[in-house]
Amino acid sequence: MIQTTSAYWLTIEPRIFFAQYDNRQKRWTMSNISFTQFKHDYNYKLIGEEEGLDERTLFILEASALVHDIGIRPAMEKYGSCAGHLQEQEGPSEAKRMLQELGFEYDVTERVAYLVGHHHTYTNIEGMDYQILVEADFLVNYYEDGLDKETVKKSVKKIFRTETGKKIAEDMFFPRPAQ
Repeated sequence: MIQTTSAYWLTIEPRIFFAQYDNRQKRWTMSNISFTQFKHDYNYKLIGEEEGLDERTLFILEASALVHDIGIRPAMEKYGSCAGHLQEQEGPSEAKRMLQELGFEYDVTERVAYLVGHHHTYTNIEGMDYQILVEADFLVNYYEDGLDKETVKKSVKKIFRTETGKKIAEDMFFPRPAQ
């Protein structure tokens, strides 16, 4: 997901959607473009597919991954900080509002909002969608934050449960020499 002001690029195969909040109309609007125009390799999708998620859970995971940071902006505006617990506090209502206005089903919206509200909570993880969202977020954060290998190794051991997530972390941060 790419955010620009109050706008998001959402990829939900086979289409890409651009969602933008219209302040005058007080609602989200959405338009789509072809998937081939906007390609990204998302770890969450790879992990979800490799771990054998059913189609509905994979859809929820994809939607969650695309909006999981939606609480950053409201947290910054309200508290001057985007700390994880503040994202979890502010994100669910934003995600619900957006997904409802875009016509997502109630149960999908509720699960996505739950995941948005817990993606920085690493205890009592319930569901493969939650587990994979956390792992994929860690993988991106490891890379973006330039964390040292020992920190990565410890957190992978503590947090990661999927074989695919562990393998991606190993390939990214602990590659084995070619033989």
